Amino acid sequence: MRSTFIAAALLAIIIAPLTAHGQRSDYPTKSIRFIVPVTTGGPSDLVARLLAEKLSTAFGKQVIVDNRPGASNTVGAAMVAKAEPDGYTLLEAAANMATNPILMNDLPFDVVKDFTPISLTHLTPYVIVVSSQSPVKSVPELLKFIKDNQGKVNYGTTGVGSPQQLATLLFSQVAGGLGTMAEISYKGSSAAHPDLIANRISFMIDPLAAAGPHIKAGFLRGLAVTTSQRNPAFPDVPTAIEAGVAGYDFSSWGGVFAPAGTPRAVVQKLNKEIVAALGSQDLTKRFGDMGLIAKSSTPEEFAKFLQAEIERWGAVLKKKP
Repeated sequence: MRSTFIAAALLAIIIAPLTAHGQRSDYPTKSIRFIVPVTTGGPSDLVARLLAEKLSTAFGKQVIVDNRPGASNTVGAAMVAKAEPDGYTLLEAAANMATNPILMNDLPFDVVKDFTPISLTHLTPYVIVVSSQSPVKSVPELLKFIKDNQGKVNYGTTGVGSPQQLATLLFSQVAGGLGTMAEISYKGSSAAHPDLIANRISFMIDPLAAAGPHIKAGFLRGLAVTTSQRNPAFPDVPTAIEAGVAGYDFSSWGGVFAPAGTPRAVVQKLNKEIVAALGSQDLTKRFGDMGLIAKSSTPEEFAKFLQAEIERWGAVLKKKP
């Protein structure tokens, strides 16, 4: 009896890790929730929805996009940081992940310790836009308008540490200082667009993916893209450098994170399918049509990239007045 008990116990010990491994290999066995910490219509939301389609097909399980905007993307990110690390709650995050630790002292999570990087997903070119009703028709005219209307000019962002805020800060620094302007904060690009289109805010440096449809529809006027090269989807919009702001080069980024402690096998499986999706011809084209650039990475490359971004923006923000 004793030998039988010992044999059974040993067998249980051997089978347990094999079963656990098998469960990870079978991932996913249920639907996955994809948290997007911004409103609908922005790059993170659009990318998450396109990836959700691909991943749903690849996994045979539904990937549900759940928008949780607020507090410079920290509301949605905090939900993922506190979620069970089983691969069923993911975050499509943006560059705020690198800047919030610098700008906010009360973050409800640690960007490095509480998340597992899965893969970069895209780079986001931005565009300097005004309402089509605005008298401003070029970047030099915008700079003159700002300097001639000190205290009367406002601009849109999506909160503290948002790419829109950072892009405007960098724009002001590179342009030699723009004086006093009022920042109007919104929960997301789509929330800002009605005021921008109606010319209630003077200008905005917004993702090309978000502002692009309004530019094409004639509601917004694209003055310049923020990257060093023109965007193929908007070939008639010059770069800020071409428009006279030498040295101005800005783009944001996005990537997928899971809670810290997510099993390595799950991380690898997610990374494999995300990389495959981003490398597909149809998704690359859809990204390009929206003004985005598909960009994948290994989890290790993404972790190094995040650390480099934290250091980069730390240096820029030290110059903030």
